[in-house]
Amino acid sequence: MLTVAQIPNETVSNVSNATVAAQNETLPSDAEISRRVNTIRSTWSKAERVQRRREAEVRFADLMCALMDTDIAA
Repeated sequence: MLTVAQIPNETVSNVSNATVAAQNETLPSDAEISRRVNTIRSTWSKAERVQRRREAEVRFADLMCALMDTDIAA
């Protein structure tokens, strides 16, 4: 047996209003994203940059292994 639950009208209107606002929002340009990234990175210490770089290398190696395993299995 299927059960139908009715959503209150106020919830529906809030959801639809949020959707409209999100659709009208402009995305930041590549230059703006780069500026934000550089601002964040400028606060990192040398040790933190090294640590983040090593973590990124490990994640990239894991990704490559996963992709190779997928290719072999297919």
